[in-house]
Amino acid sequence: MKITENINLAGLIFTIDQDALIKLQHYLNSIERFFAIKEEGKEVVADIEGRISELFGTKINKSKEVINIDDVNQIIEIMGMPEDFMDEVQPEPRKQSYQYHNNPKKLYRDPDDKVLGGVSSGLGAFFNFDPVLFRVLFVLAVIFTGIGVLVYIILWIVLPEANTFAQKLDMKGYQANVSNIHNARKKV
Repeated sequence: MKITENINLAGLIFTIDQDALIKLQHYLNSIERFFAIKEEGKEVVADIEGRISELFGTKINKSKEVINIDDVNQIIEIMGMPEDFMDEVQPEPRKQSYQYHNNPKKLYRDPDDKVLGGVSSGLGAFFNFDPVLFRVLFVLAVIFTGIGVLVYIILWIVLPEANTFAQKLDMKGYQANVSNIHNARKKV
């Protein structure tokens, strides 16, 4: 028999066993200590907690209702420890390095660089092209064929919007871990 507790992580309630809770608290405390000295520290920690909450959500189903120590260990392995990239933090400015993952990029609408619905900027992020190219292609499709508006509206309806930092990183092919969330947050 194990003691379980309910926790609120990024607005979602999870039941977690006591061993896993202690490990998660130590992990989150190390994240908070690392980012406490940074200007955007609170936002980065909130984004990391949101990502952990998303990952916990994938672990819960009808047959499994409690987060255990193995789940927390897997999450920490995915997210990484602050010590893993402390050497990357240097006083002089340098180019940000993101860690790619093996999963393919995901196609989303980009709400951060949108003119109408973010379709062109999402396509630009997915294909590594300037979104202006896709905007021009849609305009040319409207002028010469008349179907550009229809295609754009269909894509606007079908493509989900990248709302979370994890989705925004997935859209560009980056792994949603502590290092990449921190690097992406520095650009904002």
